[in-house]
Amino acid sequence: MGVTARVAGGAVLLHGFAGSPSSMHPFARALAPHVRRVAVPVLRGHDTRWSDLRAVSWRDWCDDARAAVDDVAGAGPVAVVGLSMGGALALRLAATHPAVSHVVLVNPSITMRNPLLPLLPVLRHVVPSIANERPQVRDPSARYAGYRRIPLAAVQQMTRLWADVRPRLPAVTQPIRVFRSLADGPAGLRSVEVIRQGVRSADLVEVPLARSGHVATLDHDAELIFAHTTAFLTGRPAPPTGRSA
Repeated sequence: MGVTARVAGGAVLLHGFAGSPSSMHPFARALAPHVRRVAVPVLRGHDTRWSDLRAVSWRDWCDDARAAVDDVAGAGPVAVVGLSMGGALALRLAATHPAVSHVVLVNPSITMRNPLLPLLPVLRHVVPSIANERPQVRDPSARYAGYRRIPLAAVQQMTRLWADVRPRLPAVTQPIRVFRSLADGPAGLRSVEVIRQGVRSADLVEVPLARSGHVATLDHDAELIFAHTTAFLTGRPAPPTGRSA
């Protein structure tokens, strides 16, 4: 496939917390003609039952993501694409894995301001799980498969992932594209700003998404994301909607 691409090797697409690989499958299909190999791994504890997240460590997610890059890297340089928490994993890979050449982030999650977060070690024993009912997609025709409940033990693991990744950001020097849904509000902007201030990439462009919810890869702006990413990886011109670092 696509031997003219700047990244002709492969792409690894990482889904979000409490989500599933199905959120990345349309993205994978869009990239497939332009790279030799595409992988959409299942992060441990996902795509089964929400209770399976209780026994999973953030290091398990890192291991799953790294194994996917190791597998695809035999085909050449690897672009890592991360949605939400998958964005934190993508940045960690960019900081630590020599095969990673490009980074694509869709509503990356790397920090959160919530006064309850420091209480998670105790709160998780009092309130084992919480409902996950916030709408993730605006397009009524889209089918999003995510967990309806989330164990607080898993939320604690995600915060530990964030804490591990943030100090690694200065080691990220690869070109980056960031897609941010305006609907995510200040929380989404905060994560993007932490990334922008932390990485040392000379090529970081942010593309705002005006019509999508958090899982934008399945929403109204999905084709825009796919087109920009394809242009990013192949060196072709992209619509001038981004904001450069």
